[in-house]
Amino acid sequence: MNVRATLLLALLVLPALAATCGGHSSPKDSGLAGLQGKTVGVVSLTDVSTLELRYLLHESYGLDTSRKTGTVTLTEVAPESIAGRLAAGQLDAALLPLDAAYAQALGQGAPPASHVSQEAADAAGGTVAESVLLSYRDVVDQKAEAIGELDRLLAQSVAYEDANRSSVFDAVAAALSQDPVAIRWQADRMKLPLGDLSKGAQDSIARTWRMAAAVGDIATVPDITSIIFDPGKRAPNAQAGGRVTISLALLDDPTRRAALSAIEQGIVASSKIDISITYLSARALPEAATTKLYDVVEASPLIISSNSSLPFVILSAGAQDIDGAVLFVSTKPGLK
Repeated sequence: MNVRATLLLALLVLPALAATCGGHSSPKDSGLAGLQGKTVGVVSLTDVSTLELRYLLHESYGLDTSRKTGTVTLTEVAPESIAGRLAAGQLDAALLPLDAAYAQALGQGAPPASHVSQEAADAAGGTVAESVLLSYRDVVDQKAEAIGELDRLLAQSVAYEDANRSSVFDAVAAALSQDPVAIRWQADRMKLPLGDLSKGAQDSIARTWRMAAAVGDIATVPDITSIIFDPGKRAPNAQAGGRVTISLALLDDPTRRAALSAIEQGIVASSKIDISITYLSARALPEAATTKLYDVVEASPLIISSNSSLPFVILSAGAQDIDGAVLFVSTKPGLK
């Protein structure tokens, strides 16, 4: 079963399961302390959803989730096999982010233990940034005015999507041969404030770094004020004459395509710049960011703290996690 099909299955099953559990669990009810000594399957050991789980277990349940001494074993499992391993009892629990290909686990009798994103946000004082839009100091120096124009266009495109959700989702769904209701359901569980560098957006980015520091992944929290794009200080484009092209790479995901549909259809346009948009897989994006294949790329905020030698500049917020990670436990044998 592919990502699209499993997402549709999640659409049908998860609301019913969530309803039977009364929404997201409270720390007292979810029983996550029982994960001590257990094995939890995740799509990626390094993504922000896994960080949210580790932070939640550490902050709210007192478990050691550090990489070296942690008492909860986190194991990376391929999306296509994680459902079977959970159902067979080979995993004690599995973290199910929305864009992963293992929503079929929801039909295997595994009860939801925690809406991790919501519980982690409660513990951290707000939602975290799943991703940001990054560029590089030399690119910003060469294309500063164009970068500012890009942020403006992104914000306008997102605003168009918000005002025309039904028609935008219908168009994206038709292009991808997906159900528009499934896309809407996924979009409702995240925010995608592209073009936004407001105080709230900066706080969500810094909150991700503070989570990483709390579980021992980074020693210090980066100073966001030193690495954000300041449109008030931008210089004119160093490139002389004509329009400027900005190459932009984002996660290949229906929500991103919906957010950028106004740009791709020419509804939102600029007299100054052209945008060359590429959609990449979750595995390809980190390499694209560290090898500078594009002027602007969507990436995890954690890439900044782990690649301090690269002169990154944060241009905009990316995805903010509202309810994008859900933990399910196995019923064979299940948590005690």
